[in-house]
Amino acid sequence: MRIALFSETYLPQINGVATHVKTLKEGMEALGHQVLVVTADPKAEVCHMKEGVLRCPAAELKDLYGYGMAPSYNLERMRLIQAFSPDIAHTHTEFGIGSTGLETARKLKIPFIYTLHTMWDDYLHYVASPTLQPVVRKMIHRYLRYFASQADAIIGPSVKSRDFLHHCGVKREIEVIPNAVELEQFSRDRTDPVTVKMLRQFYNIQNDDTVICFCGRLGQEKSVDVLIRFFAQCRQKEAHLKLLLIGDGPALSELKELTRRLNAGSAVIFTGAVPHESVREVYACSDLYATASRSEVNSISMLEAMSMGLPVLQRLDEANPGQVTVGVNGYVFRTAEEFSAILLRFRNSSHVGQARMQASTANSVKGLHPTGLARQMEAIYLRLATCRPASLNAWKEEVK
Repeated sequence: MRIALFSETYLPQINGVATHVKTLKEGMEALGHQVLVVTADPKAEVCHMKEGVLRCPAAELKDLYGYGMAPSYNLERMRLIQAFSPDIAHTHTEFGIGSTGLETARKLKIPFIYTLHTMWDDYLHYVASPTLQPVVRKMIHRYLRYFASQADAIIGPSVKSRDFLHHCGVKREIEVIPNAVELEQFSRDRTDPVTVKMLRQFYNIQNDDTVICFCGRLGQEKSVDVLIRFFAQCRQKEAHLKLLLIGDGPALSELKELTRRLNAGSAVIFTGAVPHESVREVYACSDLYATASRSEVNSISMLEAMSMGLPVLQRLDEANPGQVTVGVNGYVFRTAEEFSAILLRFRNSSHVGQARMQASTANSVKGLHPTGLARQMEAIYLRLATCRPASLNAWKEEVK
């Protein structure tokens, strides 16, 4: 099959959607399919294709990590997509490039698949003031309801994403397919001990330090401020703790100021943006992965950390309880007191106990190999390509 994947963001940008699309592309190609990724690129002056990626001119969203937003339709873009002649259009975004995916499916009369990756309610602060957010939320829910109604298949990486679409008013069946993790890439066996030693020296990590890390965009929706506050409180009880914050984002300066006010500057390390292929060695400097975010759908950064054997300290997200199994691959906390108790209990446990937990954590994600993701998607593509209704109208729900 010839498969077109549509995403507003792609490598070299570092985020979960870009990683997911890359993993899916490589997985489908390994199964013998041809794949074209269509993406927005603020640096592109014209549409150009290289190594199976069509990069399209886009406006830079400076307030949203510098991502690009391409216009919904572009004649040259559509010409290049038609030249590829896809059998499937699979969009991983709802706007701009996502609309191009829908238009491609309509124009070429091919199946249209939609995967929701983002809890848009958690990102309203980027586009609207608090006063306007309720109105904007209703508009986005209405649009998502419409967009999903156009798809032959709707996919979400977790029950949380499925429930969110149902909350938006989508009445269709939504298939839950968890994100994959590059197990070979994120393996302790693949790390370079010399590089890890140099990084630990660079970050001033001592041999008796317990290191907690977080990897992701430093934005309001990630609640990194909560993580820093809880960590600083725990450090009052135990000095040999370090917090590695891997990533960059609009909240960076505020988070650094918060760290200074809490007198935790020597223990909280801001690494800045780290290339995806180099994150593994930073994880290898760590003992645990922690997150206070409640905006995650199925965090790929967390899965990559688990693959490295890092047990997870996850702030309770009642809408998304499935990623961490307490005592198997991590722990759940609600308060600063619970965070401290869990962290100190892990630090004070035996080396054998820590090693056993780390091995259990790595083993818990062994079933999330990219090949498994590709085969599940392939089954959906083949089903739709051979048994598709005569008209998309048969699949549409009434949008109220």
